[in-house]
Amino acid sequence: MIGAVLQQEWLLGGRRARLHLFRWIYGGWLIVLLFYGFARHIHDEHQRLLARAVGNSSTFLMRSSAPEMVGQWFAETFVTQQLLLLALVTPAFVGGAIAEEKRRGTLQYLLTADLEARHIVVGKLLARTAQVILVALAGLPLFALLAGFGGVQPIFVPILAAALLAPMFGLASMALLASVWCRQARDAVLALYVVGALAGGAVWYLQGWLRYFDPLFVLAPAWSAWRGMDVAEVGRRLAISSACWGILGGVALGLAIARLRPAYRAELENARPKKLRWYTTLRAPVGDEPILWRERHVEGLAPTPELRRVPQWLAVALISGLTAVSSLLILGFSLPSGVGLDEVFAALAHAQAGRLATVMPNASNGFLVQGMAVMLLGSLVAGIRCSGAITGERERGTWEALLLTPLSAKELIHGKWWGIMGSSYIYLLAYAVPALVLSVLGGVVALLWVLLWLAVAVLAMYYLGAAGLWASARSSNSWRALLTTLLAGYVGGLAIYLCSTPILAVVSLILNAFVFAFDRYFGTQWSAATNSFSFDRRTFTLMTCLGLALLFWLMSRFFLNQAQRWVADRERTRHWFEEPIYRRSRRRPVEKAAR
Repeated sequence: MIGAVLQQEWLLGGRRARLHLFRWIYGGWLIVLLFYGFARHIHDEHQRLLARAVGNSSTFLMRSSAPEMVGQWFAETFVTQQLLLLALVTPAFVGGAIAEEKRRGTLQYLLTADLEARHIVVGKLLARTAQVILVALAGLPLFALLAGFGGVQPIFVPILAAALLAPMFGLASMALLASVWCRQARDAVLALYVVGALAGGAVWYLQGWLRYFDPLFVLAPAWSAWRGMDVAEVGRRLAISSACWGILGGVALGLAIARLRPAYRAELENARPKKLRWYTTLRAPVGDEPILWRERHVEGLAPTPELRRVPQWLAVALISGLTAVSSLLILGFSLPSGVGLDEVFAALAHAQAGRLATVMPNASNGFLVQGMAVMLLGSLVAGIRCSGAITGERERGTWEALLLTPLSAKELIHGKWWGIMGSSYIYLLAYAVPALVLSVLGGVVALLWVLLWLAVAVLAMYYLGAAGLWASARSSNSWRALLTTLLAGYVGGLAIYLCSTPILAVVSLILNAFVFAFDRYFGTQWSAATNSFSFDRRTFTLMTCLGLALLFWLMSRFFLNQAQRWVADRERTRHWFEEPIYRRSRRRPVEKAAR
């Protein structure tokens, strides 16, 4: 009976355009990578010729073959690209195998059919893994051509395939297990990404026998193919790696088969009201805006149900503790050798900000990086949370009930947005208090960076949250909404910022010239140089922060208006006359009929 599920998955996968699109994207990326390798080779050859011409090179100059050098570099890069492809694409393709059936309401029909759990799980595993293999095979012709020029022997291709099949089976099995346990495909994929990142960090840091989970370590004896291959060592590492990944994948697959029916049965049963524990707090009473109250006090900022179980006071304490530890580490590493803490406390006691800056001159850079990291992390959490605000309602079957309420589209969208943003303020405050207090020890510039990037972080969360709501209103599931949010938020924001960078540079230059002229005329020392005019990077960084803040605010308003228009025009009937009309060409007949 595995063949029935396998055939159905193949049929659905062939109808979707994502497989074809991913193959074209990956093939185009490899071609861009090839051109980059050729340009890199030309640049290296040019540098060697210049070094030889000026007499800085004592070695004999011999021009290397471009196909050989580019082919060798591309072959090495291709192996790393395949590993990254497996790590990113396998959870995305396999993580929704069971969760999508839950969302569509078709898993119950599969379970009531003449199918066992092992037939469903194994059939979906084979079909989804085959789709990943088809994406990975898109670069094989180019690799086979260039690897031959690079001196890689043909035997390396089956060794590479054998070294990658076992990790693919392990990742796919764990993705299926996450799909069985999670309600949404987005939660399953994100959980696997987080666990995979932690496990990869453990393998890199601990080494030891964990290295056999690293395919690069397994392929190391076979990679120097042009210098001879250690067949015995390759076979030994490949066997141990296959056994490790096989045991891990087998355990995950067995758990997925065993827990498929009980996990889905537990989701279908309505959970009894949870009892208040000693560590939980009472919710605020419902106000005049029920959507805002629900998003802020019931759903909160946590993007997954597992994180919502963590008490708010515990999360606040953890954020404050981590901020204090990171700030103290920044101050400790910024303290030069020979300078004691007594000098720092003496400058602090006498409120000598300039002396603090001279004692720890690099502390401001550390707080600058910390502020940027908080901005990226906070915006990512807000984007993930808002990307499931509307699609989560659709998957739970409650979105239609919200559309039938007297609430307008603006109240629905803005209520969700302000509710999610309001739930983040206490966490931002938990970061801001220790960061601001400890940044005082780093001087005025460090304090300025913390304040400035805190404001940018708030506006970045507004921006990613608005983009997430826009993507959630237009997407059919949470995983697609998350991908759209990340593309529109980070890629689109980066593109707009790069286009506005020349304008910010010109404004910074004009501001530097004005400050320089002010110093020369009044005898002050506000600019970085008082004797000659120069471009101050600090002014450019300040203008970058202000430009990002303005960009985030304008784009957040744009995405919120687009989400509101989408809901008002395409998802509900205008049964309240005070609701605004966006598409007059479509609404005019309805308005005349109502009159």
